[in-house]
Amino acid sequence: MEQRAIYDLRYCGDGYDARSAVRVLTAEAVALDRAVGRALSSLSGQGPVTLFDFGYGTGRVTNEFLVEFPRTFADAGRDLRVIAYDVSAQGLRKAARSLADDHGFHLGDLVFSDAAVEGYVAGSAGREDGGTRVSVTFVHGSEGEGSDAVQKLILRANDDVPVMVTTSWYSAIAHMPGAEVRASFFRMLSEVTDPRGELLVAPSVSGDLPELQEFWTKKRLAGEAGGLPIEMDGDVIYRTELEQDNYCHVFGPDLWELLEAVTQPGQHAWLEAIRLPDEEFRSRAEEQDNYRRLRAFNQEVGRRRWTADDYRRVHTAAAIRSGSPAAAGD
Repeated sequence: MEQRAIYDLRYCGDGYDARSAVRVLTAEAVALDRAVGRALSSLSGQGPVTLFDFGYGTGRVTNEFLVEFPRTFADAGRDLRVIAYDVSAQGLRKAARSLADDHGFHLGDLVFSDAAVEGYVAGSAGREDGGTRVSVTFVHGSEGEGSDAVQKLILRANDDVPVMVTTSWYSAIAHMPGAEVRASFFRMLSEVTDPRGELLVAPSVSGDLPELQEFWTKKRLAGEAGGLPIEMDGDVIYRTELEQDNYCHVFGPDLWELLEAVTQPGQHAWLEAIRLPDEEFRSRAEEQDNYRRLRAFNQEVGRRRWTADDYRRVHTAAAIRSGSPAAAGD
């Protein structure tokens, strides 16, 4: 179940990105804009805004953000540098082509090695927009490397300083078997992020794939997992749109435990619903109805610790840690 092989194939066609009629959810865009806004308020200076996206894929969320950054954050007067990390060279290539063909980015000398056993910086793309420089550094990872190696690679790509904002949408951590491995990568995401900055990790939670969760829990308890990496509640094997078997961990209260473990005094941490468990959206109207209901959910739960039932009411949740004083009233 190598994620590189699975996602290289998924990204070759249009099926993966076309599963929903709405490419970027309103809740995703709002959460990202708010996180960057908070980072700007707590990390003033003249250097670029730096954003690390872990599990960038084809740039589904991040590319829309970076294209609009010169207008959304025009008052900040800052350039933007994105570090786009993924184990799929096919996803990175596709994202780079889209930036060049659809948005006028200049591609440098991008060099990919599909079978590389060590992560490396493949190159970059950039453009000037109204006096704002936006650049993307593509980092092709190897899933055989541990979190320490990835941390060194990301810091090297950012001039050996922590980034202001770290994101992981439909988080790649969920595809890592083993609670200890997931915890080590979650810590890595924290450690490459400035303590005054923003960490946002958004995986699926208990409201996603409920039947599969029940099925694989029964298999595990009966000793019938057949050598598959089904070790705890939330571990599932699902079928992709290409009929591939793939591993995923669907988070419950363990998501809060990971977030709590990397939150220091003076920082703020909370969970925020990003999507409720409807079917894939066939229209923007369906997505907006989901967004309306999830806003009501977020208002209801506030920043209290989620119950097991809260997780079951949500498809995707963002675990957010903020070092900004502005987060107290966000």
